[in-house]
Amino acid sequence: MSRIVITGIWVCAVTLLSGYLTAYWLIGGGKEMMETSEWEGLQYEKTQPINVPMIREGKLNGYTVVQLVYTADSARLKEAIVPPGLLVTDETFRALYGDDNIDLDHIERYDLKELTKSVREKVNVRLNADIVQDVLVEQINYFSREALRQ
Repeated sequence: MSRIVITGIWVCAVTLLSGYLTAYWLIGGGKEMMETSEWEGLQYEKTQPINVPMIREGKLNGYTVVQLVYTADSARLKEAIVPPGLLVTDETFRALYGDDNIDLDHIERYDLKELTKSVREKVNVRLNADIVQDVLVEQINYFSREALRQ
């Protein structure tokens, strides 16, 4: 019998405390806690899909569609004059569009590790800071011209 009473008191105390803390947080009391921590660390940002026309010998052979995720130090990300996502998109487009060594018949053999490393390094050079920590490939697809006609 005493265990039931103690359990009841325990449940009431937890319910009251959680209700109080929720109300305190909702009216802005928890704002100071958020501002002090600032969610320091890495932040993940996703680029929009990047459509790159694959042109060889003056002919459009198809499109490569790439979507990337990059990680950046959240404190340094706030200091960036230009959003790094724009530069990640630009460098990826330049790398894929300008690379004549891409084998369009075997697109799966493309060196993604080298691509992401190159994009990260070039973006950081353009930002004059080491903001982008890593570039990850979320998806990469190739659509041939014949597949687009269907």
